[in-house]
Amino acid sequence: MGRRIRNKKNKIKKKDKVLVAKKNIELIETGNIKKESVQIDKKITIDKLENKIENLLKYFDKYPNEKSTNDIKKITKDLNNQEYKIAVVANMSSGKSTFINALFGKEVLPAFNHATTDSATFVYSEPNVEKRAIIYFNDGKKEVEIKDDLEKEIKQYAQKDEECKDDKYKNVEKIELFYPFKNLQTSSSKDFKITFIDTPGPNSTGDGYKQKHKDQTRSVLNEVDLALFMFDYTQLDANLESDEQGLWNTIKKRHDKDKNFDVYFILNKIDCALEDNFKEVEDANEAKKQWFVHENLAIEKLKKAGIKHEIDNPKIYPISSMYQLLHRNDIKWKSPLKAFKENFTDLFGDMKGEEKFIEYIGISKLEKDINSYIDSSVKGKILKKISSQLYSMENDESEKLETIIQILEKPKEEAEENLQKAENFLMGRAKEMQKEMKVKSSQIEKKYINKIEMVIDSAIESELTGNIDYMSKQTIAFAQAYALDGNIRLATKKSKINASKINLEDKKVKIDVRAKIDEQVVMKEMQKFMQTVFEDYKRNYLDSKSDIKEEYFEFERTSTQLIKKYQTELQEKLENSLNVKIEKIVIKDIAYNSILNIDIEVPNSVLDYQFDEHQETERKSRQIERSNWNPFKWFGDKYVTEYYDSSKTVTTHTFSISPKELKKSIENNMEESISKFSNIEKENHKKSIKAYHENNSGMFQEFRHNKIREMEKLKEEIQSSKDSLGTVKAQYNEFQDVKKGGK
Repeated sequence: MGRRIRNKKNKIKKKDKVLVAKKNIELIETGNIKKESVQIDKKITIDKLENKIENLLKYFDKYPNEKSTNDIKKITKDLNNQEYKIAVVANMSSGKSTFINALFGKEVLPAFNHATTDSATFVYSEPNVEKRAIIYFNDGKKEVEIKDDLEKEIKQYAQKDEECKDDKYKNVEKIELFYPFKNLQTSSSKDFKITFIDTPGPNSTGDGYKQKHKDQTRSVLNEVDLALFMFDYTQLDANLESDEQGLWNTIKKRHDKDKNFDVYFILNKIDCALEDNFKEVEDANEAKKQWFVHENLAIEKLKKAGIKHEIDNPKIYPISSMYQLLHRNDIKWKSPLKAFKENFTDLFGDMKGEEKFIEYIGISKLEKDINSYIDSSVKGKILKKISSQLYSMENDESEKLETIIQILEKPKEEAEENLQKAENFLMGRAKEMQKEMKVKSSQIEKKYINKIEMVIDSAIESELTGNIDYMSKQTIAFAQAYALDGNIRLATKKSKINASKINLEDKKVKIDVRAKIDEQVVMKEMQKFMQTVFEDYKRNYLDSKSDIKEEYFEFERTSTQLIKKYQTELQEKLENSLNVKIEKIVIKDIAYNSILNIDIEVPNSVLDYQFDEHQETERKSRQIERSNWNPFKWFGDKYVTEYYDSSKTVTTHTFSISPKELKKSIENNMEESISKFSNIEKENHKKSIKAYHENNSGMFQEFRHNKIREMEKLKEEIQSSKDSLGTVKAQYNEFQDVKKGGK
């Protein structure tokens, strides 16, 4: 037994409940108004909401109301286009694609020991879906749909360009995959869409890939609703130490300020902990004492990292993607699964061994928890919001009809007098209120436009222009390290360590270049490195979206308070004039996501230059032509120094850099591009805020105009009040039947 141990190797079941709403409504029968208290308490389902929408549309088709019909169509669109996004992200290779394959129960995405997924893959899982993929390219090629040999073909499109033997698989921007998960909550015609995103491998080689992958991963993380932040048990310390993509920073900011965002920490390859537990174990009794020891140590380490980044009570899931995939795919030939499962049989017996194995590899629990979270929290919020909108619409229509009935039932002279009072108010004080609200709205606009512009300026200063000194120092330190041995990874690491040693006030900084390394190559790598550093800071700017969203929240809250103040006065004055209840103005929400999804148009490299790789260089003098670097003149003298040792002569070429000139060139080139981007960014937010106020101010004006038209119509109906009263009462009773039909 010891030898085996040492071997490594629903539809919605939780019932949603809607808050009980109580409202006294007046049921009107011929000749009388009878008050009855009705309690509305119902379980919200999509079927019931769709039934309610259908009944309302039929009613407004018979009794036309353009605004209500348009509002219902918008609600229907919202109901049918709900999307919940889940992304798998990692700072280092950790088995993301194998994890998603385990959710499929079949190897679909490429998953090897090195990072392979080159483009973000968006998985749309639907029951009984036709399995297919749509491939989008970034070189102008038309998208391609694949169905035949799907699992084989998608692996070709998902790999890095440098590994593609056929050009048709290159330059992929993103992949949309339609493929059903085994157990994870999926989309359907009666449900909202769940999009699962596999982000690109973060530590792939090649500068172009690094930038592409970092950009895609950070961008995706700023948009999703749930992030599965994955770590590799076998490299946990390195995983926690590395944050090249800035994922911790983005997750922390979103977790702090976005109440609708959540993060689960996934500790993959946990099966390797089993071997660590049993390295020195020889019998079952010792094995039981060592059970889950290293797993708990790793979980505690990850928990501390989460708390360090101010994420309290992090949700941590230890899993084994590989063994879950082998188990679901039912692979037996040359599979390590059998030997691995025997550990559980030996420890827990034949009957309980299988149960403990499923519990240990963890993915079933993760799937269950995600499904439960979506059912109980996400879905409930969406359905309650839509139900509330429909409920408000029903109340508005009921109150409007009640108002008309009550006016028509009054003595003719009293009704006419009340209508005249209401009309005078609408043409007088209400018109003044409209102007007052517009002035105060304008003040709120200016205040929050300024606040958002300050957030943008602060983020640009903090993440971009404020780091120019450090960028310059880091680039020089990189050049010094790279020139000695040509190792980019090591030079990148040393650039962070040695940056503080660089003095930008020095006239010159010498770069010693070993004989086997060309000076022009050093300078070219400096340019690439500078681009990489700039891209990292640019990605940090993306995280300012959380701060901008916070300002939008405050702006909306302040604006709503203002509108409600005037809404209350309008309603009270009208009700006093007419001596009846009237419907309220509905204030619309800000569509945060559409406003905040603004691309950052900062150039890839602030040190853009023309470098001719094929230009002949005068090897004899090792002279570097400044024209190659136009317009940057931040290089000093170049000369050759010979060093001797006892065995051979080693020639080291030395050139110098002017730190001040390097910094100045960075500043000059960043200034124009950042200024242009900043102006576009600010203008977009300015337009969004103005559009919101214009929309709500417009609703106030529209409400006032509609009331004036209603008063005029009622004046006419009072002349034939007996006939009109019967018609409106019939319409009212019909509408009560419509409301009951959607319950």
